[in-house]
This record gives sequence, C-alpha cells and structure tokens, in this order.
Amino acid sequence: MSRDYDIGVQSVVFKDFSLTELLDELDDAPVTRLELWGQHLSPEHDEPTVAAGLDAVAAADLTVCGYGVVDLEEPGQAREHFRFADRLGAEYVTVNYPPAADAITEELVDLADEFGLDVGIHNYSSVHHDDLSRVFSTIDDARSVLDRYDHDRLGLCVDTGHFLVEDVTPADVVRDLGDRINSCHLKDTSEAEIEDVPGAGQLDVASFVGLLDDHAHLDAPLVVEYELPQDRAPDALREAVDSVRTALDD
Repeated sequence: MSRDYDIGVQSVVFKDFSLTELLDELDDAPVTRLELWGQHLSPEHDEPTVAAGLDAVAAADLTVCGYGVVDLEEPGQAREHFRFADRLGAEYVTVNYPPAADAITEELVDLADEFGLDVGIHNYSSVHHDDLSRVFSTIDDARSVLDRYDHDRLGLCVDTGHFLVEDVTPADVVRDLGDRINSCHLKDTSEAEIEDVPGAGQLDVASFVGLLDDHAHLDAPLVVEYELPQDRAPDALREAVDSVRTALDD
C-alpha cells in the first residue's frame, strides 16, 4: 500500500465554469484539496472580486494546496502571484517559464524564501506550446535548472500527461529527479483524448505512485488534472479519483 496521499484537483478541469460554479461542483466531489488556476481567481481581478472569491473558497469544504500555473516571461512578474498565493494560504506555486531564463529562476528562489512557498516548475508539451524552447518539456530541461539552483523550495511539478505526450516516461522522471519533486499533476494521454483522466491511457498510476514512495518526498497532494469537454468534467473527476484511490490501495 502506498503512502496516504491526499487527492486534489486543478481548477482548470472546470475551465469554463465560474468560481462559484466550480465550488458548487466540488461541494460533493471526492476531493479535499484544490490547486487554484488564475482564470478562476487571481491578483489581476479587482479587489471586490478577489475578496468575494476568497470568502467563497474559505466557505467551501476544501483546502487550497497550490496556485498556478503562473506563466512568466520576464523578471518582475512573479511577486504579485506569490503575494496572492500567500493570501490564499497555498503551500506552493506552480510556474511555467523559459528554462534559459536564469533571472526568473533567481527571482523565484528569492520569492520562495520571502513568502515561505514552494515553487514547482511545471513541464509542458506540444499540446499547448509550439516552441518547446520556451517551456520545460524534457528531463534535461528540468535537471539543468534544478542542478544549478539547489534550493530546498525550488522543485518540479511533474505533469505526467505532458511528459507522456513528449515520449518522456514519468517513471524515468521520478527516478532521476524524485528528490526535487514537490508537486504533481496526474494526467494521462490516450487514443481517445490527448489529455485524459489518470489511468485511462498510458499512465500506470499504481506504478507511478509507488515510485514516488521510493524516490520522492512528496508532501503535496496528488492533483488530478485534465482538459476534457466540460460536460464530462464532473463525472470524469469521480472516475479519476476512483482510479487514483485504487492505485493507492494496491
């Protein structure tokens, strides 16, 4: 039996839903943790909207574990997002930026210390990005930065689905970078859907979680993420959580 991980959901799963609609859908959903996507609530919203949103999240039977994925193009853009994540009570921020942008990495390390938040570098694939030089898409992309910036709050948010799309085996990622994994997006890819629920395609969830047990020290929840047709989102979440719970019990 694997460690007793919490199970969460990335709010992008309900990307066409308002924050209120999202929280309503999660009211009786089998998850306890939420990674909040900026389209649902962010520092770019006006203060009355943010205040109302924070009240709604606080009233929900959920704990905000993280905030992101924050897209960064240059230094100076991250601070407001870290301040907002701190206001949410999040434990980590997931980020996306060009791997060669050392100035951004240095800023992220400083902000992690200042706000006491972990930073999860999120990998992407050709599903959402035409120019892979602008994102982390390989093990070497992540290792090159994490080796140069050996900081206990800077790590990898391993997105299993995006690695699979790029023919990168998630098991190899965990074996190579397990001690730097600080967050996780469980996603799959299948013949039916380029982004699918974990366990529906190539991802062996039980094996992957077992490797996390062996090679990582993950305190964050296993966060379910996918972008499927929105009419399927609620039922797919229950299917995904069932798949993850079965894997945890194996």
